Amino acid sequence: MKKLWALLAAVSMLAACTALPSEGPVHATRAPSDATRNVGLHANGPSEGATPEEIVQGFLTASGAGPSNDFAVARQFLSQEASANWRPLTEVRIYSDSRVPVTTRTETQGVRLSLGSEGSLDEDGRFTSSSRDAVITTDFSLARNSDGEWRIIDLEDGLLISATLFDSQYAKSELYFLTSDSRYLVADIRWFPRNTYATSAAIELFAGPAPWLASAVHTAIPPNTTIGTRGISIDNGLATVSLSEEALSVTGYQRILFEAQVEETLTMLSNVQDVELTIDGAPWQISSGSAPSTYPFTDSRTLVLVAGQPSLFRDGTSVGLNMASTPENLHSLAMGYGEDPLMVGISGNRLVTLPNDGTASRTLYEGPELIPPSVDIYDWVWSGRSNGGGTITVADPEGETIDISVPWLEDGLIDSIHVSREGARAVIVWQTETTTYLTAVAIVRDGEGRPISLGEPFELGSTIDSVTDVAWIDETTVAALATLTGSNSPAIYSIPIGGPIHTITEANGATHITAGNGEDSIIVATENGQILERSGGGWKLLLTDGSDPALAG
Repeated sequence: MKKLWALLAAVSMLAACTALPSEGPVHATRAPSDATRNVGLHANGPSEGATPEEIVQGFLTASGAGPSNDFAVARQFLSQEASANWRPLTEVRIYSDSRVPVTTRTETQGVRLSLGSEGSLDEDGRFTSSSRDAVITTDFSLARNSDGEWRIIDLEDGLLISATLFDSQYAKSELYFLTSDSRYLVADIRWFPRNTYATSAAIELFAGPAPWLASAVHTAIPPNTTIGTRGISIDNGLATVSLSEEALSVTGYQRILFEAQVEETLTMLSNVQDVELTIDGAPWQISSGSAPSTYPFTDSRTLVLVAGQPSLFRDGTSVGLNMASTPENLHSLAMGYGEDPLMVGISGNRLVTLPNDGTASRTLYEGPELIPPSVDIYDWVWSGRSNGGGTITVADPEGETIDISVPWLEDGLIDSIHVSREGARAVIVWQTETTTYLTAVAIVRDGEGRPISLGEPFELGSTIDSVTDVAWIDETTVAALATLTGSNSPAIYSIPIGGPIHTITEANGATHITAGNGEDSIIVATENGQILERSGGGWKLLLTDGSDPALAG
């Protein structure tokens, strides 16, 4: 058994990171990941004469391999009654590979198992991260069976699985819903066993979004829609999805939206390239039309300060903005979307525009300790006072402002706001006297994209000690320039909106980050004026006298 724990610990250490260069570019590699790979695992049943502790440890190991075989081996460690009553998927608790499981005896001579916690899944596949020092403690009652062998007769529902085995047995799913104006698709992360991925993802898609996201999105899928009697089949890259009769109420363009939600959700599987919807075996007729976008980012231009002047950088060349005059002490740049994007920055106590047509800069908002701005897809600029008592101010290009009250921010200081590409979500960095928070939140808008309110907080990164900067890198993930609790050096971390944190690279000397699409799009500013772009796991030098880089958003 000790050899098995050692093996699992060794597997968990197969990761690498690369540091920022202090002079010129460096190169490194990072192993690719396949979100839909399936790893077959084998676990042994109980040994003759095993002690209660060995039975519990064997059950723990077999449970981790269990999702691929309905926990058949794990159930061998249970009594017949306990096996019949055990519901393994009501909750999945993920324990750390780096902390050895500890077993002790309880007062009733049961076995108490203590494990370092990394997070958990609820029965709908929603992930919640654990604090760095969190511990899972669970008790097992055992008794001898008719053969004199120890078996578990009482245990908690749910599954205990190591972080390494979780990665091999579960796959990340992105369920897609619609923005309030149906222009874009919004991803909601879930995690499902790999062997039931397609069916589980469809069931949860039909059930609707996570509670924290629900106020910002809607769905073209009618209530009570289910998978039809013919189920889901996958053949030669085509997933055929049988629908219940509730889908017949959907007509016209709503069918295009319905299909887009299902197709984008299921094509995350590597063996699915296309989706066909059917009712009673007959294809569901869908008219032609443009489906909504999942990630509206196409512009590779970077707004950046070059020797203190706001400039646009692309393809190795920077060109200063055509402005009547440059605002003094400019910093915290942000850029919108499109061919002629809205560009803004902070000058002293003013949030100002940065035109590129020869005109003068205009003030959109004024106040002390302004929050670094974020420009959304609808050209609303998100800022306000850091100590504004829970109020975030949003301004349009003409200077109209909206004050949005956020009660759960009343006692905190807001460090930064980062609106997602489709505009339905934001990640807010804020702090109290003792704690830094990284929080995702839904943005409620009217039919024209005008912000109305923010939803309830969804906490991310509970192991983070401090955050310097954040940037969206895909539909469901932000990169954070941050320091973890217990660490002395900053790094860039990949933080899914509902998933485990992973290290991208070390980041000593970094002051700002921005990004477009993917980890290789990350651009970093350093304290010595370098602007570096992620490239093949290493870094490419773009500028030597720059600061405050900003891609769209």
